[in-house]
Amino acid sequence: MRASPPAGLPSGNSQSPRTLKVYEDPFTDDQPTPAASLPTAPVLEERALNEDAANIQRPMQPPLSDESGLPEKNGQNARLLDSGISKIRSKTLEVHGFRKLQSLIRDARTVFTDQRFEALLVGLFQYLEDPLADLPADKAQDVKAQILTTIKLLLRKERKNFQPHVSRGLESLLQARGSYDTRAHVVSGLELLADELVTLSDGSETAVVLTRRLQSCSDTTVEGCRTLSMGLHVLKEMLDKRPEYVPTHKELLRLTGLAGRCLESTDSGVRMDAVKLCVALHARVGEAAFWEGMAEIRDDPKSLITYYIVKKQREDGMFS
Repeated sequence: MRASPPAGLPSGNSQSPRTLKVYEDPFTDDQPTPAASLPTAPVLEERALNEDAANIQRPMQPPLSDESGLPEKNGQNARLLDSGISKIRSKTLEVHGFRKLQSLIRDARTVFTDQRFEALLVGLFQYLEDPLADLPADKAQDVKAQILTTIKLLLRKERKNFQPHVSRGLESLLQARGSYDTRAHVVSGLELLADELVTLSDGSETAVVLTRRLQSCSDTTVEGCRTLSMGLHVLKEMLDKRPEYVPTHKELLRLTGLAGRCLESTDSGVRMDAVKLCVALHARVGEAAFWEGMAEIRDDPKSLITYYIVKKQREDGMFS
């Protein structure tokens, strides 16, 4: 039997080892990284005294271009992005996974196709709407906060691609708002994102989509009042931030009809947000068109609206 060569010495028929590349799915739980094994040289191996010096004197090779691995990296990022989208659709991505997804979105080598962008964004909206009843309340809020952060990153990176999805996003924000008390930390994130989205919105589309959504929303429940209040606020912000938008007669009737109904609400927050929307509408369409649309409201709400219209006009005159 032929003896095997001593450990550390190459075998006569050995071949160069192939490099095996392993792609880690970053959306799974963190696993401990095994310690790397350091190669050991035989104790009695000959070594030239000036070997290190020779290495220093060896001419420097030009560094490889950073772009040499771009196609491979792009492909890896695409696979990881698909993994993240899959977990978002199944609503199983948790806080640590969202943070890794956010790093992937920030990476300039991550390229979004239209199909991937839409799948990710729609999945995020659906995840945001879900009450996540199976999770503890604080953990559910943490997940919602990470969803909002991820949506904001997509908004900044793909602003033009985001525009067709603004109305869908606003509806999701209204749906999510109904689940949380004003004191919940996620509420400010919902409101800030809504205020940013209206700057991208199409005025007519937003007015039609949100008035339709809010007309079916009842003020007889706490959740319904929260949704109504935020929706009225979003419409008021849209009027303030899109000065070029002037409602058509049909859109004005939709808006005044919604405001008139909410002025009769038993919830003081809903009533106050309805008044603010009325003041913004009056400033946009003028005295005659506004009061024509609000012709059927009672005297008490009419007096309250008039008070706030005059108050705003004085403030604008004072600070203009």
